[in-house]
Amino acid sequence: MTKDIISVSTEDNVSKVISLIEQYCFREILVIDKKKLKGIVYSKEISKKGITDPTKTKVNSLMRFPPHTLFPEQDINEAAKLIFKIGVRALPVTEKDKVIGVVSMHEIIDFASKSKDFRQTTAESIMSVPEIVSEETDIGAARVLMREKNISRLPIINKNQKLTGVVTIFDLLKAIKPHERMNFYSMSEEKENIMGIHLSVVMNGSPTTVNRKTSLSEIAGLIRKCETDGVIVEENNFPIGVITEKDLIEFYVSRLEQKGIFYQIIGLADEDEFIVSTADRMIRDALQKLNNIHKIQYFVLHVKRYDKTGKVKYSIRTRLLTEKGTFVSKSHAWDLRTAVDKALVNLERIIIKEKQYGKQRMHEILRSRKIGIQW
Repeated sequence: MTKDIISVSTEDNVSKVISLIEQYCFREILVIDKKKLKGIVYSKEISKKGITDPTKTKVNSLMRFPPHTLFPEQDINEAAKLIFKIGVRALPVTEKDKVIGVVSMHEIIDFASKSKDFRQTTAESIMSVPEIVSEETDIGAARVLMREKNISRLPIINKNQKLTGVVTIFDLLKAIKPHERMNFYSMSEEKENIMGIHLSVVMNGSPTTVNRKTSLSEIAGLIRKCETDGVIVEENNFPIGVITEKDLIEFYVSRLEQKGIFYQIIGLADEDEFIVSTADRMIRDALQKLNNIHKIQYFVLHVKRYDKTGKVKYSIRTRLLTEKGTFVSKSHAWDLRTAVDKALVNLERIIIKEKQYGKQRMHEILRSRKIGIQW
């Protein structure tokens, strides 16, 4: 754990929380009074509240009651599983009701990077296919893409199809003037003078990059050294993949399970139990079918909810790691079960298409050998 605790008090205003979120790229900020944990503030809660003046709004009006906590003697694998299951980036460590430290994804990944699995697994095994944008793409379009695709970073290419930078949600936020940032958080109607800015103006022109054969141990070291939460996998100066801290945590936790297929559903805590059980059954059936195509190592399904004028829309993102590599699918729908079904169908199509392509490629190679063609 780290003993450097970033926190606010119940009497601080929301503008201080926003400042800390921007400065440290945190998704959640602890609320502590006299070393005692009072609650936690999530960045997404700020957007839901629709706060008009963060300088006059107290933290205690939107904080959640104390989150899950860890104990100093607790096993790090238990901490990794809990962080992964809850879907947060860090958890406080308490002793006699007092906060004495924090364990984040950074610490767990540092620990995991020394493992055999991390040393022997390469980037191409867990990377996701990226959503790529051009330098001329504006902030508004990038923000919508990130929100709808449930992603945190976008590789940027120039007119020559070469990687020139990367932009994250925090890069976009820092580009906006302080008094206008609440509009960004609250997802209210964007102002043209803000959202029309090209990404070339706000992007990070020196993205942290690796190649497809870079080990996860090396990637973990780069993430720590470069103080980032993700890397771009490139080939011939073109982005072919993205790996984030969350991906590394998923991989590590999946390796802790010894039997059966490990799978996790994140983001359904507040949903109806019947709907959740239906979605769970759909996933189990799909995994059993897909396991006959490729042996599955783990599966994760992320759910995000968006309030569209009083009606909830669901964004689904799945990640399936198999012996043949990683497969990712996405979907959107107004009904949760429909969204899950679409994501699973998309995933099956991607895997079947990949398998058919592999067979066709193998047939071409064998045929070439018979007739003496050099590939």
